[in-house]
Amino acid sequence: MILFLGFAGMLIIPLGIYLYFFIQRFLGIFWDKQRLRLRKIISAAAAAVAAAGAVNLFGLWALLVFYTAAAGIATDIIRYGFRKAGRPWNRTFDLIWRSGIFAFAVTAVITGYAYVNMHRVTVADYTIQTKKPIREQGYRVVFLSDLHFGTTMDLEKLQDYCEQMEQKQPDLVVLGGDIVDEKTSLQEVEEAFGALAKISSTFGTFYVYGNHDKGRYSNTCDFTESQLAQTIEDAGVVILEDDAVLLNEDLSISGRRDRSDGSRTGGVRNASADLIKELPPTAFHMLADHQPRDMEENASAGYDLMLSGHTHAGQMWPVGLVTELFDKGTVNYGQKSFGDLQLIVSSGIAGWGYPLRTGKHSEYVVISIENANTG
Repeated sequence: MILFLGFAGMLIIPLGIYLYFFIQRFLGIFWDKQRLRLRKIISAAAAAVAAAGAVNLFGLWALLVFYTAAAGIATDIIRYGFRKAGRPWNRTFDLIWRSGIFAFAVTAVITGYAYVNMHRVTVADYTIQTKKPIREQGYRVVFLSDLHFGTTMDLEKLQDYCEQMEQKQPDLVVLGGDIVDEKTSLQEVEEAFGALAKISSTFGTFYVYGNHDKGRYSNTCDFTESQLAQTIEDAGVVILEDDAVLLNEDLSISGRRDRSDGSRTGGVRNASADLIKELPPTAFHMLADHQPRDMEENASAGYDLMLSGHTHAGQMWPVGLVTELFDKGTVNYGQKSFGDLQLIVSSGIAGWGYPLRTGKHSEYVVISIENANTG
């Protein structure tokens, strides 16, 4: 928490300073220099309020303020470039610069695109070839994560996507966590898992908790952990918390307890190798873990495929880029190999916090596991 507050402070202070000058030049359109003191007072107050509201870095207000400031800075750079090159900066350009209309327009366009992009769910197809002796026809897996039900998707839309997933004729369905969160009502929990459980598959639907599902980020969550677990089980979904299931003689699915559980409850996750030590080593071993970490450990343990979510592929640019640059222990999105282990990280079927997305797209994943020894 201290680290987060420190990071927020590093952003908010320069943001507030920039907003002060941004607002002051806007007011300068209407008030001459004789009212300079009043302009400064109003600018300082407005900048302080705007910056203070952006302390919640995951809130919609913070997003709008940061994007507006970024667009404003871009306008400043353009103006500086014109003047440095000796190009004329006429009265119209000056008015556009002072009014901030370019910054507001850019923010409006980005917000509109982000809203449409969040609600446009695509299908991400992957093919995994294995030399392990799995059945000749292989297997098909449907994987989805980070629904955060109630944030951007209602029941009718979810049911439509569930019907689409069923048409893929999956052998199993894997739910990668954060299907619900602290803002989801108990009724919505029942609706979400009820809909997801109806996706017909050969072996059923399996679920791992994410860091939000149990509602631990809020003191006003509408459901308890026991109610959540009971609802999931009543729907017929299998919960995996450091558990493994041998689905067929040549296929297994394991699910990890989320890393966040240990930090909040003092619990310790089992070693991933322990989950499959009693299972046949020739089977194709899948592992679902909400957060894409510990890939080297999982590769050494003998897993062939790891499925994760959590990152939302950044959700809002440039979060994903920052993650890729500074957190080398995770993968932001897509497929990556770690020895014989294939990792697939989904951007999620919806979003968290606000109904906007500029980092990648919303998706569910279809994975075809093929026997490389046939054909």
